[in-house]
Amino acid sequence: MALKFLDPPGLARVGNMELVAKQVVEGFLTGRHRSPYHGFSVEYLDHRPYTPGDDMRAMDWKMLARSDKYQIKLFEDETNLRAHILLDCSESMAFKSGEVDKLTYGSYLAAALTYLLIRQNDAVGLMLFDTKVRSYIPPKAHPSQFRRVLQALDGVKPGGETDVGSVLHEAADRIKRRGLIILISDLIDKEAHIASGLQHFRHNNHEVMVIHTMDDAELNFPYDRITRFKDMEGAGKVVANPKSLRKRYLERIKTFTDKIKSDCFERKIGYSLAPTTEPYDRFLAAYLDKRSRIG
Repeated sequence: MALKFLDPPGLARVGNMELVAKQVVEGFLTGRHRSPYHGFSVEYLDHRPYTPGDDMRAMDWKMLARSDKYQIKLFEDETNLRAHILLDCSESMAFKSGEVDKLTYGSYLAAALTYLLIRQNDAVGLMLFDTKVRSYIPPKAHPSQFRRVLQALDGVKPGGETDVGSVLHEAADRIKRRGLIILISDLIDKEAHIASGLQHFRHNNHEVMVIHTMDDAELNFPYDRITRFKDMEGAGKVVANPKSLRKRYLERIKTFTDKIKSDCFERKIGYSLAPTTEPYDRFLAAYLDKRSRIG
């Protein structure tokens, strides 16, 4: 698939999250030299009935010839992983300087990751949060899970302040079985609180990936005229000359992102900075790389 079809603004104009997720994943997999279905442990474990949409490469053709039953092979690597996608839906995720806000970007990425995980016969669940957990879909590996996740993502609206640290602790207490935690958030919270919450997951022996979603304007501060700036999660407003703020702002945002990245590195947590202009395939690749290390 051409790179333009993985471009977030272009895909957002399509408006159909299911179609976009499938386009992104199928196009991404087509462009990969190494199949995501191989390269991990592939010890044969069990069967399950074929469901429309399953990868035909996993079909047990010998069983079909013997019994006229359509069965999909399950492998050990495909039954061990339980993934939980945690998506930040707080008010700050509504910010955008271009066509795509952070919540839309994160939602489409969550949909694509869900489809990819289910294509691999992994169990995947979704947790939506702001100051607290709004809703939780426990992980399942059945193809119908994709629709359940899409329904939750289609109806999500930004609102509420951010309390990433507290939510991570709540989620870590709730998610008992070891698995993969994928956090999608702008991480607008105190770095120490975020680090503490992430450490809680690591203490419980989860693998963790952080996808730090930010708008391009937040990263590069492109303003050059007198501008009114508003707190996305409060009532504060200020009118200022961006030229007098740019250097200090860029230093602070770099310190902030570097600190988050360093905290993740120290805890052996995968970290990706995800500008809302970045094609989704980069983060699907990051997921597959992380998955291969887990195996």
